[in-house]
Parts: sequence; C-alpha cells; structure tokens
Amino acid sequence: MRNFEFFLDKLSELGRVEITCYSHGQFWDLHTHTGFNPLRENTALRDRLIEMTAKHPQLPALIRDAHDVLFAAILWEDDSVYNSEIAAGESSAGGIHGDVISPAGGAHQTFPSAAEDPSQKSGSPAWFLIGPAALHSMDVLELHQYYRTYADSSVTEKHPPVLSFARFISMVQIAAMVLGKRTDEEEIIRKNHLDAGISAGLAADQVQFSLRQEEEESAHHTYSDEQALLNYVREGRAEEALHLNMRLDQQLGQMSQNRIMQWRKLVTVSVALASRAAIDGGVSPGEAYKLSDYYLQKSDTCMDVPALIACRNQAVRNFCERVAAQKERRACSGYVQQCCEYVCQHYREKILLDDIADHLHISPTYLSRIFSREMKIRLQEYISRFRVERAANLLKYSDESIARIGDYVGFPSQSYFGNTFKRYTGMTPGQYREKHQNSSFR
Repeated sequence: MRNFEFFLDKLSELGRVEITCYSHGQFWDLHTHTGFNPLRENTALRDRLIEMTAKHPQLPALIRDAHDVLFAAILWEDDSVYNSEIAAGESSAGGIHGDVISPAGGAHQTFPSAAEDPSQKSGSPAWFLIGPAALHSMDVLELHQYYRTYADSSVTEKHPPVLSFARFISMVQIAAMVLGKRTDEEEIIRKNHLDAGISAGLAADQVQFSLRQEEEESAHHTYSDEQALLNYVREGRAEEALHLNMRLDQQLGQMSQNRIMQWRKLVTVSVALASRAAIDGGVSPGEAYKLSDYYLQKSDTCMDVPALIACRNQAVRNFCERVAAQKERRACSGYVQQCCEYVCQHYREKILLDDIADHLHISPTYLSRIFSREMKIRLQEYISRFRVERAANLLKYSDESIARIGDYVGFPSQSYFGNTFKRYTGMTPGQYREKHQNSSFR
C-alpha cells in the first residue's frame, strides 16, 4: 500500500466516511464498503463533481445536496506530487504493492501497479471521492426521499454517517493535503459556493427571528420551570423530574423549522443541564460527564422524535438515580462509603474483602461488620448486585453478546453470571434483554 493510500484509508476509518478512487469507469477501494453510496450508483452526481474539479483543479469540489448530505471529489493528475514517490517505490521494491478490497463482492485483490492502474497512465487523471456524510440525522420520510433521489426502490435504506460540516471539511482538507492540493478552508467554501445565502439578508432574517421569538415567548419554558426540573435532579427525584418534563414538552416553543433538529437541540440542552445538576447533587464530575457524553452520542443515533424523547427521559432518570445512590452512600459511615466507591471503581476485577480492608487500613472483620450493619446486606452480595445492575444496563443499551457482558462486569463464568443474574432479577440475561432492550439496538 502506497503512503498516500495508507493515510487516506486511516482518514476514512477515523471519519467513518467512505473514500474511494475513481478513474476510467472503475472504482478502487482500500477496504470493503457494503452500504449504498450515491457516488458509485448515481452517474449524474459523480459527473457533476468531476466537472467542478475541472474548473478549479487545485481545489477539492464539494456538493451539499437538497437533503443536507455532503460529497467531495479531489482531482489527482498524472503530475501529482506523489509520482516521484511512486517511481521511487517501483525502483526499490520492484513495483508498488498493497492489498485492497474490490468493490465487487468484496474480493481481495492487489491494488494495481502504476503500469496497471489507469490513474497512473500518462494523461489519465483519477478522482478521490469522499462521502456521503449527512449533516444531521434524517427521519424515516427524509431518508426515503434521499434514497429516491439517488437509487431505485430495491436498495436497503441505511442512514449515511452523520458528521458536522466542520469535521467533513477537515477530512477533505487532510485528503487534499495528502494529494498535494490547496487546503484553504475559506477558499474551498467560497469556490464551491457553499457560502451562498449565508450573509445575504442576514439583518432581515434576524429581525424576522426576533419577531417570531416574541410571538412564541409565552410557549417557552420559564426560568422557574427549568429550575424546578434541575432541583428534582439535584435531589434525585426521578419520577417528579420526568412528570415535569412531560408537562414542559407540551409547552415547547419552536426552536427550529425542522422538528428533528428542534428535539435534538432540546436533548443536548437537557442532558447538559441535568449533568450539572447531578454534580450539584453529589455525583462526581467524572461520572456525570461520562454519562453526559454517552447520552449525547446516543441522541445522534436517534432517527425520530419519539426516540429522542425516550433518550432524554432516560438520561434525566439516570442522572436522578445516580444522585439518589450517592445520597444513600452519604448516609453511611466514611468507611462504608469508601467501600462502595471502591466497588464502583473495581467491580470488573476480582474483589476480595481483604483487599478493600487493606485499602481502607482497617481490619477485614471490622469492615464486614459495619458494612452489613449499615447497608443491611453482606459485602459480597452488594458486589454481586452491583455487577448485575451494570450488566442489566448493558443488556438494555448495547448489542454486545451476553457472554461478553458477563465477562466485562466481572463474573468468572457465563453459568455463574446467568444464575446470579436470575437470582436478582427473576429472569435469565436472555429473557431480560428480550423484554427490556432498547429498540435502537435490536
């Protein structure tokens, strides 16, 4: 694999966006891509990008289509900066070698040498095509319209990867740099007319927006409502928080013209505020921020409003539960609280009473006695219950195998995991997943 191919391949993996080479009607891939790609299937889209590179050969060509999906193309001429590298590679190694995946059926084959690759023949340009990348998640109807634009009805409608505009532009800039092209962001945006309409009429738009906001002001959450919700989170009162959320949802003002975008913004704000309130309620900042990142990433995968609402509600409930658990630990003596924190940090490992006692600098007998007295449960039972709770969460919100989950949370064998899980929940892990798993992971 040539150096620039290696860089582009890794860039594609990091950005989760396909990068492929096109020349003389053929595609050359560095690894298999099984999903539908308009750049492959839609000749008009591909030809439009190629025509755009002819106007500005030293700049990447970018298209933002009617569905807010981005595509890019970079022209790679025969006089590329890499020709000297390619020639050097051939002379020293007897030709350029590297394994790639054929797009047809995923068959493994050798990437063509400079003599075989049409992009390496004199006067034969090639294009590196990047995309698709959606700027936001599409609901079912939007996704269907996207596929109707580029494909026939027989294609499975899988959502393209979602990237911010800044991240996609960064990917294109890096690819352009690797291929010896200009990478100035402002120039790329301006020459591809992606700034059209951004500045025009800005003052008028701001006036109209202000008028709309004044009309809708009574429908927005009041400061006192938001503070009441955050107080419920600080106090760990999940049911009250969710009930208030439902009432506030019915009063929600219009945040954007796109309903999905409106709710995605609301989830982002709600999760951020709930995480701060949970910290005020005693949850450690590290735990709160980790939980916040999880739900923000999860919201990016939600394709419709009900899924976003469910994600928001689950986040609020989880933050409240963490606060309530922390308050329970605070009610215990310092040693018992530290013991619980030790279990939280080390539950994936083998935990022995002696190890915890050594960590706290007290005797194992004393630790066992005060833990049982204050927690009303033996330490070993507490550890098992803690692991079962973590496993239950993974069964609901991941598609990891049951065996992998059992091993991850610290159970020494799958049978022991199954028996312990059933003892606490009344169900086997498989039954629990069947009943409770979030629909987005099925």
